[in-house]
Amino acid sequence: MTGFNAVPFGEFLCSGLTKTTVDVLASAELSQALVLADGAARRLLADGVLEDGVSLLSVPEIAAGIAALPSAAARCRAERAAGLASPQPESVGESYSRAVFEFLGFEQPALQQVFRDGTGFIGRSDFWWPRQGVVGEFDGKGKYVELARRNGITAEEAVYREKLREDRIRALGHGFVRWRWADLTDPNKLRHKLLAAGLRPRP
Repeated sequence: MTGFNAVPFGEFLCSGLTKTTVDVLASAELSQALVLADGAARRLLADGVLEDGVSLLSVPEIAAGIAALPSAAARCRAERAAGLASPQPESVGESYSRAVFEFLGFEQPALQQVFRDGTGFIGRSDFWWPRQGVVGEFDGKGKYVELARRNGITAEEAVYREKLREDRIRALGHGFVRWRWADLTDPNKLRHKLLAAGLRPRP
């Protein structure tokens, strides 16, 4: 893992992963910061530096970098994003969604929850609010139109399988809500969808 020293990238010298992470967490809006923070968490987990379920603040270089920030506001921004970061989101849309949940005041859901029924494994959900019994899915266009993400099946078959998967989860008695990028860029639309599914913001 690279720390705060410059590292070579082709013919260029660049800041390392932890330095770049701290800089972005300290300066960017939460939506942008959390996308990078989740990505950094995935990389650090793969490198054996971060344990699953542990905050980015447990990484000494990141914790020290945030503590050394000269501005209290920057430290607060960075600590918030680092505390929310997780290696589990599998797309930019999922990370961005988590930032919008925070902005709207909804509790953070469990990620990549496995569901099963009497016939066996159903699948993993992007988001799961166990207290309210609601499953959430970010519907990026890519999982339907990109061949590599469809595992070789047609787009029509991918849509059909997704519908069957949702039906099986609903049959367990859970609520289900889907949203797209258009709902993230207009958070009020997402708020209405989450409320309609039975979710309520934190007091």
